Amino acid sequence: MAPRTVLRNLSLTCVIFLTLSGTALAAGGSGGADIGALLRHLLNLTILLVFLGWVLRRPMGDFLQRRRLEVKEALDESWNAKSRAEEHYQEIEARIANFEGEVELLMTDVRTDADMERKAIEERSQQTAAQLESAAKRSVDEELRRARRELREEAIGLAVGLAGDLLTRSVGDDDQQRLTVDYLGKVGEAAQG
Repeated sequence: MAPRTVLRNLSLTCVIFLTLSGTALAAGGSGGADIGALLRHLLNLTILLVFLGWVLRRPMGDFLQRRRLEVKEALDESWNAKSRAEEHYQEIEARIANFEGEVELLMTDVRTDADMERKAIEERSQQTAAQLESAAKRSVDEELRRARRELREEAIGLAVGLAGDLLTRSVGDDDQQRLTVDYLGKVGEAAQG
C-alpha cells in the first residue's frame, strides 16, 4: 500500500474513535460534554497512534513493500501469460484460416503421388509382361528345337531300320560272304599300309 493510503486509513480510524468517544461521553449522563476530557482522550489517542506509526513504520513498510512486489510480479506474470495466450490464439486462428488451403494442397499432393504410383505400377507391369512374353518365346523356341531334333533322330532311326530291313531282305548269303571278304581285305590293307 502507498503511504498516502496508510495515512488516510489512520485518519479515518481517529475520526471513528473520536466519534465513538463523544457518544460514550454523551451517554455518561453528566449532562454535557466535557471538552477537556475529550481533548485528553484525543491527545492520548494521537500519541498512541503516532507511537504505533513510528514503531510499526519499518515492519509495516517492509510488509507493504513485499506485498507490492508480489502483486507486481503476479500482474507481470499474468500479463505475460495473457500475451502468450493471445499469440497462441492468433496462431490457431491463422491455422484455422489456412486449414482449407492446407487440406486442398494436401489432397493435390496425394492425387499427384497416386498418379505417379499408378504410372510406375503400369510401367513395371508392362516390363514384367514383356519379360514373361520373351521368356515364353524362348521356352517355345527351345521346345520346338528339341522336338525337331527328336523327330529328326526318330526319322533317322526309322530310316536306318528300314534300310537295314531292306538290306537284310535284298542281300543274300553270297552277297554277305563277298562283303565280308572285301571288308576284311580293306582292313588288312589298312593295317599294312
